[in-house]
Amino acid sequence: MLALLVPLALAGCGQDAASYLLGDKDHAITLTRNPDWFWQGTLSIDVAAIRLPECQGGGRIAAVPRAAEFILYKAPDEYAEPIFILSVDQRLYAISTLSCRMQPFAEAPPDLGVELGRFTARSGAFRFETAAQDG
Repeated sequence: MLALLVPLALAGCGQDAASYLLGDKDHAITLTRNPDWFWQGTLSIDVAAIRLPECQGGGRIAAVPRAAEFILYKAPDEYAEPIFILSVDQRLYAISTLSCRMQPFAEAPPDLGVELGRFTARSGAFRFETAAQDG
């Protein structure tokens, strides 16, 4: 009987990650999807801002619906340091690879900037897909 329950307990397992590279593998924004229990229908997302060897940091976004979109923007230059904006299920997060920090926006900024692309799950693989650029 226990052997029949093990697959159910592990059904929510399956961590995967995708990165937006800024030049090379030592400078990136990486999202790691961590499935919650299969009956919850949600994920936890670990966001890593990486600029090695100077810094590595980030944070976790909890209770993200499995069908949520993850859109990455290059924010306008009006901020104190260069940032990226991650849109996740109507929530917005500022990500800095200068200080390697992530924090939620209290209010949506009037301009998200230029869309760089989306973190998507296609054909069983989680990956970053670059946005089509006009011009």
